[in-house]
Amino acid sequence: MASCSTVTEESQGRLAIVDNGNVVVIDADGGNRIDVTANPSSGPETAFYFQPTWSPDGTLLAFSEASPATRLYIAAPDDGTTSSVELNTLPFYLSWSDSNTLASLRNGANGLRLETATQDSLEDGVTLIDEGAPLYFSWEPSGERLATHIGSDRLELNDGGTRQPLGPTPGDFQAPHWSDAGIVGVVQDGRDQKLTITTVDGDSTPIARTVGSTYLVPTRDGSRIAAQVVSGEPNGLSVMYQQTPVLPSNQLVVADSDGGISVVTESPVLAFFWSPAGERLLLLDVANSGEARWQVWSEDTLEEIVRFEPDPSFVRDFLPFFDQYAQSISLWSPDGTAFAFPGAINGEAGIWVQELGETPVRVSDGTWVAWSS
Repeated sequence: MASCSTVTEESQGRLAIVDNGNVVVIDADGGNRIDVTANPSSGPETAFYFQPTWSPDGTLLAFSEASPATRLYIAAPDDGTTSSVELNTLPFYLSWSDSNTLASLRNGANGLRLETATQDSLEDGVTLIDEGAPLYFSWEPSGERLATHIGSDRLELNDGGTRQPLGPTPGDFQAPHWSDAGIVGVVQDGRDQKLTITTVDGDSTPIARTVGSTYLVPTRDGSRIAAQVVSGEPNGLSVMYQQTPVLPSNQLVVADSDGGISVVTESPVLAFFWSPAGERLLLLDVANSGEARWQVWSEDTLEEIVRFEPDPSFVRDFLPFFDQYAQSISLWSPDGTAFAFPGAINGEAGIWVQELGETPVRVSDGTWVAWSS
């Protein structure tokens, strides 16, 4: 392991990782290890746990067990208490509300099952609140309701299973994001598609037109929206001199809620994530050498931070749905001065903590990482 990082627990929160199939909590410098699960790495009783996800207050972890049973867990790492429920299919995505209600997705007979539970109710089972496929969702900032995007034509509000159409017909995008300013998504407007912010009353404010499938991640307040339109269309439509500007295809841009657009990079990227305060944008792309690299954009400046080889499970399970995961886990530290990732640097695999302006530090073995708030 490399020399210790200078980050502190007070400013940086804690990391939840998967190390050799077990869920582990560590400080940002790799210290104060708590083994949340401690199963043998081989043998008939081997269990494999994955995707630990912090509650917003950093006191609870939700995670799944893949074998020998299929279970959903909620654990309190500091006091060692754990509750769980056995399910007939594996929960593969978990997201907490600010009120510590857990929403989960798993496969069912009618597509994906969107279910909820709390720490106190988990052992009694989960509550089904919707079904369909594909299914993406976002918690209301207050944690009371969900915005859901299901199939190609359902954009709805869901209050504990009571569904209400949001109003506009959804366009070509994946996960809605419920920001402080409203629900950010792409909707149909006649023959056009528009990136919009929609209120619970169904009123939509257009930000920009889109041509193609759009991946989007707004800041928490909704004032800026990072977006990438994936399209075979040419980029000949100017973003200037348009009443509603058109987002250029196959580029990462930041659209302001007032309609201003900044180009982050003219090349397509694999994923992007705002820091907690929304002052920096972390993006993953591929360098000309073919190496994966993390870059950070801030104040119109793009800086390469580190090149690495991503963990295969990170590429397979996380990257295709990064816009959904951007709402449930954080690679960023709470103060936005560092980020963590699983992968290999110079052939050395593990969990890495990258402080901005410093060299990356390997803090543990592992294949998954999520930073607490």
